[in-house]
Amino acid sequence: MRIILFLVAVVVSACGSSEGSPCSTPNAVECSGGKTLLVCEGSKWAGYPCPSCSGGKCDWKGAASGDACPKVAETYGTCTFDGRIVGCFWSVSADAGVFVESACSACVAGKSIEELGKCSAGRCSCQ
Repeated sequence: MRIILFLVAVVVSACGSSEGSPCSTPNAVECSGGKTLLVCEGSKWAGYPCPSCSGGKCDWKGAASGDACPKVAETYGTCTFDGRIVGCFWSVSADAGVFVESACSACVAGKSIEELGKCSAGRCSCQ
């Protein structure tokens, strides 16, 4: 019986993290497949749609206005075209985030705010 329990534990741990399963490091991130970013929120993994996820990092290019976004992406934004950005807006009061499209004078089509060098110390600017 102990051998069976041990094998079950090994198989479960080999499967990796999944949405809703417990986690212990707040804001830790993992990819689940190529299209889901898992974020440790509270004590459970929460899943967010991700246009391209690999190596524990989501490439948010291609995120659409209205898509949910995690707090760890609150400073991220992709320029949809010159002067427009789709960025993660995080609401502390709602404890939730959503991608929204807005004006951004610094935007160059197809680039992220990070790629344009507009972020420092966790803050990003569209100026």
